[in-house]
Order: sequence, then structure tokens, then C-alpha cells
Amino acid sequence: MHNQHPTLKFSSAIILLASLFSIANLQAADQAKLATPSKLTDFAYGMSLDFKGQDAVYQATLPLSVYQNTVRSDLGDLRVFNAQGEIVPHSLRQNKNTRTSLPTLQNLPYFPLQGTPGAGLDQLSIRIKRNVQGTLIDIGSQSKTSSSASISGYLLDASALKQTIQAVELDWPAGKENFSGSMQIEASDNLKNWHTIVRGAPLANMQFGAHRLLQKRIEFPALSTRYLRLSWPSGQTPLVLNSVKAELAGNRIDAPLTWLSIKGSEVVGKPGEYEFDLGAHLPLQRLRFVLPQMNTLVQAVIYSKANSAEPWHKVQDAMLYKLVNGGQELNNADIAVNNLHRYWLLRVEQSNGGLGAGQPELQAGWQPHQLLFVTRGTAPFQLAYGNRDTKPAEFQMQNLFPDNNEGTPEQIQSALTGPAIALGGEARLQPAPLPLPWKKWILWAVLGISVALLGWM
Repeated sequence: MHNQHPTLKFSSAIILLASLFSIANLQAADQAKLATPSKLTDFAYGMSLDFKGQDAVYQATLPLSVYQNTVRSDLGDLRVFNAQGEIVPHSLRQNKNTRTSLPTLQNLPYFPLQGTPGAGLDQLSIRIKRNVQGTLIDIGSQSKTSSSASISGYLLDASALKQTIQAVELDWPAGKENFSGSMQIEASDNLKNWHTIVRGAPLANMQFGAHRLLQKRIEFPALSTRYLRLSWPSGQTPLVLNSVKAELAGNRIDAPLTWLSIKGSEVVGKPGEYEFDLGAHLPLQRLRFVLPQMNTLVQAVIYSKANSAEPWHKVQDAMLYKLVNGGQELNNADIAVNNLHRYWLLRVEQSNGGLGAGQPELQAGWQPHQLLFVTRGTAPFQLAYGNRDTKPAEFQMQNLFPDNNEGTPEQIQSALTGPAIALGGEARLQPAPLPLPWKKWILWAVLGISVALLGWM
């Protein structure tokens, strides 16, 4: 018996080494399985990427359905395939608003216009004087002014500005409370041809109990112009101004937003609370709350969260209103946000009656990503998206094409996305059940027996 111990020891050692080798092979096989290239049916949905030409790189704007049917908020479960079923490199980016400096306010020379509201400069018989730099120094009527004539608008001289204008801020004399109205702004470079840039912009200075509503800033897409003209609807009380300031935007260029409207649902047992589910992780930039009834003004708090299991995070306080004055509807300005949260909550103060009957509507604005992809292989190319287990595999292509001054890659042609089609279906969006690791259990059991046998010997 004593002589058999070396043989038993040798056999046990062989079993131990074989077990360790099997475990290592099993782990290597699992890793190889994870590294297996994805195929189209691994993803829930797909859509064609259609383009003309033979360029190396194309770009396409991601539609809403991609955001609604991807699992990852960073869009990591997204791939581009060629006709051979191979994955080709891709990258995601958003056009950015560039700014050379922070917004600044600068006083603008302004001149009151007298006559019929809405009348053009030619109808008002305007006499204009300029200095040697071309700046307006005087403006007046060539004919006698009627004693009944009143201020019908203002002419603003922006010819000396070197930067684009993104807003004007008006200031009127103190004591003009409980005023509300609207303003139209036109732009021109020659004082003859005018085009409207803002129509029906709200102005207000109102007091409601402990709340004060002051709206004296009018925002519009950044532009470069020499002259601006302010006017208001016929029948509105003329507005006497103390000053007009231009908000200079530097070289900022606003990219257009895509909008999604969602009806709110009341939270049971919590009056004044309304929840909204966007159904997607959108890169939000603007929010609008559309109130159900006219002539409503409320104080509210806005909350958001990324998923249903999280607690609510406060975004900001807001005064929301929907008023009508002189036939013009006045609504609060858009609310600037910057997150990917799917769920939103509006909590309305109830001390002044809340919103009354009806539910508010949330309008969410975002800037879609641009998908850049390499056309390796042959067409057709297809975008596939939606996989719970896929990890990000984005290729960094920022250095291939420099951005132009609008934040958009230069020299890249556009591709169009086709209608969404089912690939692997909804099942790809749900986590797969974990299989029983019976192979590992057997190998570890053999390893344990081998170790026990060696210990006994």
C-alpha cells in the first residue's frame, strides 16, 4: 500500500492539471464567444443607408426610431453593415453651436417712427441723416406730423456692430405695470427691403399677487444686419422706450432642432403633478410646456430622471403662462436643458388654482446625431440598432475631416435613412436568461475532488 502512494500522487496531479487546463479552455471559449463579430440579426431593428457616388465616408441624420429602440443612452448598441455582412467603422457626432465669446449687451441708437401702425418707411416720408461712417444721426418726417399721430414703431441702427445679434432687450419707464403686448421685428440692410425675423414676440410687465412677470427680451436666430425695425399690432398701446440693447452672439450659429410632443398624465394622489415619458434617451436642448387653458399663469418646478427606478432630480423653477392680450397669444420662452433623461415631472403650485381642467403637453427639442460611416465593401449598407448585450464599438474619426465654422464635417456627402425594418425583433432589447453553467460546475467538482485526494494522501 505504501508503494502505491507515488502512483496515486502522480495520477491525482495529472487530474488536477487536466482540470485546470479544462477550466482555462472553457474561459478562453467564453471570451472567444464574446469576441465573435455581431451579425444583423443580433440587433432588434435596422434601416438602409442610401447614397449616391463612391466617396469613402458618408453621413446620415439619426431618426427618432433609433433613439426609441436602442438600449444604451450613448447609442453604443448601433452598428453599420455592408452587403457582405461585415461591420464597417462608424462615428457619431452632433453639430455644435460655436461661440467666440459670451453674449454681451450693447446700446443701439433708436429713432421713434410716427404714423399709422405698420406703415412702411416710404409711407412715413422719412428723412435720414448719416455721418461719414454711415451711422444714422437723425431721422425725421419730411411732412408735417399730424397732432393725432402717435409712435407706431422704432428704427434701430445696428450698422456699427461687427458681431451678429441674437436678441434685443427693451427698457421702458418705471411705472408701466400691468402691461402686456407683442412685438414684430424686421431687418434690412438698405432701409428699403425688409424681412420679418420675429412675429408676435411677447412683452409683459405684470403683477399677479406675489408673482411678477417681466418679459422684455426678444430672442431670434443670430443674424448680421444694418437696421432693425420694431412695430406692434394696430390697436396696441404705443410703447415708449428708455433704451434698446442688442445682445451680441459672437460667431454663434444655432443648429435646427427636432421636436417631439408628449401628453402629460396626472400623478395619482398628487394634485398638480404631471409625468411625461419621452420613450427615448434624447440629447435634449429645449423644453416647452403647453398649458391646457388660455389665460393661465403658474409657478412650477421641473424634475427629470434617466430611468423609472431613479429618484427625481430637480432641473429648475419656472413660471409658465399662456395669456391673450389684444388678440395676441403670449407664451413663456423655451426652457434650456442639457441631458439625456427620458422621464420628466412637472409640479405645479396649487395655491392659485393650478392649471385647472386638462393636462399639459411637453414638447421636447433635440439635435439629432450625425452618423459618419466608412463605405468599405459593397452596397447596400445598413444601419442596425438595439441590442441589450452589445458594447460600444465606435471608431474615432474626428481627425479624418476637420470641422468647418458651423461645426459640421467638411467634404462629407449625405446619406438618407430608409424605413425601419425588424431584424432580430423586440427580443434583442430584452436581456437573455442566463444559462446554467453546468460545464463549469463539473470541472470545478473534479478539481475539488483532485485537491481533496491529494490532501488525503
